[in-house]
Amino acid sequence: MYQSLYRKYRPKSFSEVVGQDHIVRTLRNQIKMGRIGHAYLFTGTRGTGKTSVAKIFAKAVNCLNPKDGEPCNSCEVCQAINTGTTMDVLEIDAASNNSVNDVRELRESVIYSPSLTKYKVYIIDEVHMLSTGAFNALLKTLEEPPRHVIFILATTEPEKLPDTILSRCQRFDFKKIPTKQIAQNLERICRDSGIQIEENGIKAIALYGNGSMRDAISLLEQCASYKEGLITYEDVCEILGVANEEMLFSLLDHIYEKDAVASLQQLDKILSYGIDLGNFLRSFTYMLRDMVIYKTGGDELIEILYGDQETIKAKSQKYSIGFLTNALEKFTALQREIRYAVSPVTLLELTILRLIRPEISYDMGSLIARIEELEEKINKGYVATEEESPKTHEKDELEKKVDAAKEAKEEREEIDLGRVWLEVKGILKKERMMLYTFLEKGVPHLKDGKIVVEYSEEDALLVEQLGRPENKDFIEAVVEKVVKKRIPIEFALKKSEEDLLIKQVKEFFGDGIDIEII
Repeated sequence: MYQSLYRKYRPKSFSEVVGQDHIVRTLRNQIKMGRIGHAYLFTGTRGTGKTSVAKIFAKAVNCLNPKDGEPCNSCEVCQAINTGTTMDVLEIDAASNNSVNDVRELRESVIYSPSLTKYKVYIIDEVHMLSTGAFNALLKTLEEPPRHVIFILATTEPEKLPDTILSRCQRFDFKKIPTKQIAQNLERICRDSGIQIEENGIKAIALYGNGSMRDAISLLEQCASYKEGLITYEDVCEILGVANEEMLFSLLDHIYEKDAVASLQQLDKILSYGIDLGNFLRSFTYMLRDMVIYKTGGDELIEILYGDQETIKAKSQKYSIGFLTNALEKFTALQREIRYAVSPVTLLELTILRLIRPEISYDMGSLIARIEELEEKINKGYVATEEESPKTHEKDELEKKVDAAKEAKEEREEIDLGRVWLEVKGILKKERMMLYTFLEKGVPHLKDGKIVVEYSEEDALLVEQLGRPENKDFIEAVVEKVVKKRIPIEFALKKSEEDLLIKQVKEFFGDGIDIEII
């Protein structure tokens, strides 16, 4: 009969437990010194070894031939516990046995001596699921337990346990298992099981185990069933539903180059492959984190998912530390926000646009990115002095524009802009959904024979996109289709105070300098 990998490779002795050395050492010393407690509390996230260590501890305290605090796994008692054929070691699921009556039955059974072992061990999993009455019933037994009984309570949510229970247990907190140790254990399992898989594939599985050995082994088993022969990194990405290295670096390049259209198109391409949004965010955040760590000199802390250290080093040279930290901060915050969002993809797109145009964001990270960009322009000689600045807004040119606008206004017939705009948006919603979305945030009005659509400063990127000739011409054609006449359209920002960043630069260099950013 087939046995799943996580059951087959479940640790059977303390030496096989991965990533919990502080707990293993303490428990082994207690066994060697004969200082065994009557109640233990094992806490930690799923798949970190709570139940496995509890069973190993149950074998070790009852083993007929223990060695250095380890069970022998060959004596009658160890084999009975391994196969689950002894009633002296019971694993109880508190989620389905959480009533007062269930605990009362347990209290009645503990008074009887063990039939085979030295100690009767009760492992109560997910103990936080017990009812208040059940906790009160259990408390009496924990206060005055029989000498032959050991309770091991396991939970992922210790904060839900009453203080009266916590104070009567020795508490051991199981930490998440480091990714490198998970990867090493997966490599061992692959060798023993004859599974052929690329090294980067193992790294990806270990990383997506998220500190849980059981989850990682289950993912490995899923990948092993995908096909015979060598399992490539691309196969693993497809199975896990994550973006591969090329996709993520391409998106980051477009963002860094401030190409909004290419960035959104690349994001759409990634999601069109059916890649889970949550997995994509985790992948992108891991990549940014590794690059930030490398830029700051913490090579040993890198948990490389994409490529090797040379790849990370080469890619990191292209980006500034300010850009990377700002991106990492925004995507980390996005992971928290997106679970509550009505439209997660829209929120992701907005985050990308804010990285491309820091001026529409007012947080400290965006301000630092803008200052870095300005410093780069200054260093390249892109700051013009007052003498070099061209004279603009001549009075005669302004008067000509005003006269032309008045003439156009006289020739134009009055239209119901509210009705027209609704029809225009209705057509765009069917034919060009993106343009419809952009127009939704604008406020249209008639001015000098033109339709002027105004946006707030935070929507500067929308104004830029709508001002592209191909987009503007398409919208004007739709307006002409509705009103039977060509009417010019302009997209503009509402007038506001002087840009904060330019103002700060002027204050720094003095009022005698005129800044022109090209």
